[in-house]
Amino acid sequence: MRALLIASALAAALAPALAQQTPKAAAPRSASALAPQWRVDATSSSLGFATSIEGAPIRGGFRRWTADIRFDPGNLSGSSIRVVVDTASVSSGDPSRDATLQEADWFDTTRSRQAVFQSTSIRTAGAGNYEATGTLMMKDRATPVTLPFSLAITGANADAQGTLTLDRIRLGLGAHIPVDVAPAAVRLSVRVKAARV
Repeated sequence: MRALLIASALAAALAPALAQQTPKAAAPRSASALAPQWRVDATSSSLGFATSIEGAPIRGGFRRWTADIRFDPGNLSGSSIRVVVDTASVSSGDPSRDATLQEADWFDTTRSRQAVFQSTSIRTAGAGNYEATGTLMMKDRATPVTLPFSLAITGANADAQGTLTLDRIRLGLGAHIPVDVAPAAVRLSVRVKAARV
């Protein structure tokens, strides 16, 4: 019994010292602060494309798409762009052609109606110019792309414009159509007007 009391007293005496020697858990590293969010004005923004069929120019676009944008020229590491396009909303000025574009050989909207671009990095490319590098996911295919764009910010409003050339065959769009009928290169253009949230 006496030994037990001595052991208890010794433990009580040593406890404060042991507590001081116990290393504290390291504080978690703070993540890079997110850039401000921007709300897109859908009525004054557009997502279009340009190509040709047998030499005749074709211009169209997508009526339904959304963009989740976080951007700060001074915090590009905390900036990001995510665009989700409803490919069933494609419009080329010809209802019959629009119906064809939704078939399995093209956008295959019965199986998947979305094309998603997610940026992985944004870098400056000169005064008022930037490049967003990321992945375009469509028809279960992940394609690395880089979107160059210009940007003007006035107060809480932003106006961005960008163009990008995509290879439709690489994206699995109309791969059976010869390039002398419809070129592989399709020019995508985007205009975004947004307000800082």
